[in-house]
Amino acid sequence: MKIFLILFLVSTIYAGDLKLASNIFEKIILAISHDTKPKIYIYTHIEAIEEYSEKFNLVNSCEDSDIVILSSVKKIPSRCSSKLLFGTRYKHLKNKKVIGAFFWQKGRPNILFYRDRLEKNNIKLDSSFDKYIENE
Repeated sequence: MKIFLILFLVSTIYAGDLKLASNIFEKIILAISHDTKPKIYIYTHIEAIEEYSEKFNLVNSCEDSDIVILSSVKKIPSRCSSKLLFGTRYKHLKNKKVIGAFFWQKGRPNILFYRDRLEKNNIKLDSSFDKYIENE
């Protein structure tokens, strides 16, 4: 229920509000992680996570992480591909290893997960995410 409130607020307030984007990232990351305080590696730069998120640990290398957040369209290094991958662009979903993405489209936030990719990684999201899960 909280995720819907956050998404509503984000869609009605300036899209660049870093604190709100940070809250959405926190909800998603905690939902896809098996840890209570996951280690996150950001492949390039995401200010909303780096500045405002306190519910996970940021690490400096993908080898030390639980989850890699992709924020660039650059090809990710092979050493990172064995980690849980989450994108910030729709294009990231072309990579079969990326389980989902949170991105902006036409000024609106979008969240998308692929069911088979979640199942492959043994991730069971709570029912508040049901409308964001699709079959590939």
